[in-house]
Amino acid sequence: MRGKRIVSAIGPVLLLMGAGTGCAAGQAPVDELPSYSSLEDARQAVFDHLECREELLGSTVVFGSDGPMSTESVKCTPTVELFYFDSQEARTDTYAVMADAAESGGSVYFAEGRNWFVVDYSEVEVGSANPVPIDLSVLSESLGTRFTEVK
Repeated sequence: MRGKRIVSAIGPVLLLMGAGTGCAAGQAPVDELPSYSSLEDARQAVFDHLECREELLGSTVVFGSDGPMSTESVKCTPTVELFYFDSQEARTDTYAVMADAAESGGSVYFAEGRNWFVVDYSEVEVGSANPVPIDLSVLSESLGTRFTEVK
């Protein structure tokens, strides 16, 4: 995963280097997780369960070695974001890039659906003035998703 980076419309550019990520034993495969037909459908479902700040409707562009990945996203807080994907490859690659941020110390948390996930990178965000962590395990339980912590 070397060379992947995230460019945020609201935050700094993060250069993230490769790290191993995986699913914990006993967790449902991705294809058994809930899915949505659009970013807006996912946003409505997720934001109903979280205290998101609507004025933060910026997004993040994730770059791979071949350029921007096929993702759509919307921020909930400066360090909590919902990503939606058209392909499993984009989902897998974006997950790996976001999880790689844990290498800088702290944890990255995910509430994972089939074609979307919410990520909380408040413990590892570089330069964030006011990180606002959200307990994604509660969201995961409410929506029937997979909760993951990457250290």
